[in-house]
Amino acid sequence: DQERATMLIEIYLKDGIWRLAAIGQGFNAGLAALIQHFGGEVAEEPTAQQTTPVAPQSNIDLKKKLSLQKAEKTGNASIIDLTKKSLVQLEKKKLLGVTARVALVLDASGSMDGQYRRGDVQKVVNRLMPLAIHFDDDGSFECWAFAAETTQLDDVTLNNVNDFINSTQRGWKNWQVGARYNEEIPAIEAVINYFQKFQDQIPTYVLFISDGGVGSRQQMQKILSQAAKLPIFWQFVGIGGRNYGALEKLDEMSGRIVDNCNFFSLDRIDSVSDERLYELLLQEFPDWLIAARQHEIVRNEKG
Repeated sequence: DQERATMLIEIYLKDGIWRLAAIGQGFNAGLAALIQHFGGEVAEEPTAQQTTPVAPQSNIDLKKKLSLQKAEKTGNASIIDLTKKSLVQLEKKKLLGVTARVALVLDASGSMDGQYRRGDVQKVVNRLMPLAIHFDDDGSFECWAFAAETTQLDDVTLNNVNDFINSTQRGWKNWQVGARYNEEIPAIEAVINYFQKFQDQIPTYVLFISDGGVGSRQQMQKILSQAAKLPIFWQFVGIGGRNYGALEKLDEMSGRIVDNCNFFSLDRIDSVSDERLYELLLQEFPDWLIAARQHEIVRNEKG
């Protein structure tokens, strides 16, 4: 009963394609607040009018509201709750104003079968969705799976996130990843090749999941060091495994223009609270953003 202006449709350019999204977003403070939210200037009223004053919503509150509305479109109460928890960390780390692409890389080697069967990998998808909802215009993110071979899966969207692991490309058992042993380098290269084509300096946050057995330390360090000049941040997470090898040494790599990687490990994705998980997932991303802006790797925008 207080909303006096409504944004019905958003038209925006993403990845070189014009897109249209239904918004249905109300603004309590009216049309003037809506215009000012997008950087416009509003002339003063020629005559004073008697109206009931309504406190305008801040840009931060509007951003939070839009993120929660996107989360509600999933129809998943867990993702809505996760979105609320993620917003606490995003605000704490001053990331509410950041626009970024989001991507997920999943270890699909044979040793991961148990985690796929009991739903732990789906929990990873669910926990990344709130970051995509907030960072990315359409609340979707690209997804790859790898074993001996790497395959790009369907994008994870608000419409297919629920049971994504068991439904995309006929479910995880049928993914075209070849023999079920780890080959991380082709997966890293596939992500780099995909995002390099945009050349728009929009930062990309990549969540890379593995249960260990990571080899090729020298080769991995070489490719990630070379990738430091790209607007891509790599968040590696070890889940339920051991022998993470090169991943545990990422912070020791020298010769990079910026520190573009972070790693931590968990027994299971839900072995820490959701609040703590988002704190870990966003631990080094803000520092990378600052350094990447200073070196003009990513475009400069207020975060």
